[in-house]
Amino acid sequence: MTEKKMVSEKNLKIAKVLVILSASLILVLATAGFGRAAVLCVPVNTSRGLLTAAAVNQSSGTIDATGCDIGDYIMLSRSVSSLTVHDANQYGIFVDSSLGSITVSISGATVYNIGAHTSSAFTPNGVQTGIGIIYDSGASGPTVYGSITSSDVYAYQKGGIEANHNSNVTTTSNTVTGLGPVDYIAQNGIEYARDAAGVIRGNTVSDNFYTGSTGVFADGSPCGGLNPPCPPGRQYVSCGILLVLIDPNNIQRGQNDVSNGNQRNYAVVTDSPLD
Repeated sequence: MTEKKMVSEKNLKIAKVLVILSASLILVLATAGFGRAAVLCVPVNTSRGLLTAAAVNQSSGTIDATGCDIGDYIMLSRSVSSLTVHDANQYGIFVDSSLGSITVSISGATVYNIGAHTSSAFTPNGVQTGIGIIYDSGASGPTVYGSITSSDVYAYQKGGIEANHNSNVTTTSNTVTGLGPVDYIAQNGIEYARDAAGVIRGNTVSDNFYTGSTGVFADGSPCGGLNPPCPPGRQYVSCGILLVLIDPNNIQRGQNDVSNGNQRNYAVVTDSPLD
């Protein structure tokens, strides 16, 4: 009975992959012979809901994700090398283990212009998406393992690199550069959140700085802006490296350069996002 169940789950996983790949092939064939067409966005059912992607499980090359939620949606184990992704609306590279535990290594990637767009122009705003590289599984999904090394992530809306939920990621020797002082969103360079684990070492993180005054009171109600003023410590801030809702003992960090242009170099929140 157990063996039969495992085979059925494997077949289901393969079927989902084939559906996505088939959709991609159909879209490519439909536009053949018409020269350079607009970017083709493939529907993908992710741990963060139904989104669209410019590519699925691509390991190298260049992805222009204009008009798509995701640049490269990765749901199978692989090594990604020298991949360039730009102009996705929500996530540059999204590594997702919603179909089963996977291991994905990323090296030498370049990711930029991730966030809101007006037509084809990158026009970042205060929406809490726009993340260069993210590893995630959903709240109860299987663990996603991996590494991000020697990559360049910049011009992102909310965050450069994020490991979320059941993620165990080694992030080393990357350059992560925010937008500099902005008043519409609190950017974070590298964020490990919600029980993520791994290593953060030897990265250069700069220019994450929020100049706005909005935030939350202890009861979760808004403050700042058109709301009552925020008391000290309740305003949103940007961080070079942010650890939130995690056990700090599960994350090794050191030798990171966060000295240039970050509003706060490090922040650790272990029990409540409002502390």
